[in-house]
Amino acid sequence: MSKTDDLSAWRVFVTVARSGTLSAAAKALDVEVSSISRAIGGLEKALGCELIRRNMRPMKLTEAGQAALKRMETILRAHDGLMEALVNDNRALTGRVRLSSAPGFATRKLVPFIREFTEAHPGISVDIQTGGTEADVAKGFVDVAVITGEPTLPGLVYVSRGRNLYLPVASPDYISRNGLPVTPEQLRQHRGYIYAGPVRPETKVLCRGAVSAPVEYGTAVRSTDVLAIREAVLSGMGVAADMPLVQIYEDLAEGKLVPILPGWSRPPVECYIVTNRDAWHMKRVRVFFEWFAAAMRSTFAGYERAVSSFVGLPPDNPPAERTEIRFTESRKRRA
Repeated sequence: MSKTDDLSAWRVFVTVARSGTLSAAAKALDVEVSSISRAIGGLEKALGCELIRRNMRPMKLTEAGQAALKRMETILRAHDGLMEALVNDNRALTGRVRLSSAPGFATRKLVPFIREFTEAHPGISVDIQTGGTEADVAKGFVDVAVITGEPTLPGLVYVSRGRNLYLPVASPDYISRNGLPVTPEQLRQHRGYIYAGPVRPETKVLCRGAVSAPVEYGTAVRSTDVLAIREAVLSGMGVAADMPLVQIYEDLAEGKLVPILPGWSRPPVECYIVTNRDAWHMKRVRVFFEWFAAAMRSTFAGYERAVSSFVGLPPDNPPAERTEIRFTESRKRRA
């Protein structure tokens, strides 16, 4: 390791600069004067310039020394603050975790998970937010978020939550009155409800194997609220080509909704639990992150098992091992 990377040596330099003499610095740090001299000399040799004019009484900083002092005091304070936070964080699992999830999931499904976690870790509180993006995580607006699609911004830590499945469905009552659409082309004869919210792009195409077809309704109603769409479809007011399985698996199991367009669906999308590297250093965030990811993977796999015997689901081809924790680049590369 280069001497310039040695924080202990820089701490000696800052102490000398503030105390004015090698002996005063040695006393403050409880070391020999010779150790102080060697540390300063090592820095100057590695840098190729003088930091302190030792032949002056009291000693004076060179121009390079003044610049180094200004920067290194800030760096050392940040380092000390981080070390203190890590030590305190490891002593007890206490504090707050800010979690963002899709609005529909947060409204209907999330609270029981948070209750289970906080019962196991009573010192940690979880604040629930909705609609957070990977940019919000990168900027520190939230500690942990569930996002659709793999994150790409620098400085993030992420792991798979499992895939989102989107199924075309209608109510039995609607089908009895309007018939069962079998192909995407037949959607032109039906009223369709379209999700147009911030969680994912609008569904424009459905796929069956390697074949794709556009989604075009006779009448279309757009909404940013997936729960409002669910209620409309349950009420027999139309069809939806892309209802998230998480929102309708009970409805399918109970026969309140039935699949339409056999073999056709919006392609599944892998979802991820994401945090940023600063939050990752906090033990409470790491503990929640890993617990929540495991709970979500198990739960979403359970949703698929609950309907797989009577609903045709697309094959599961995960892009990587779902339990692997991954990191984006620490910063963007310059072209």
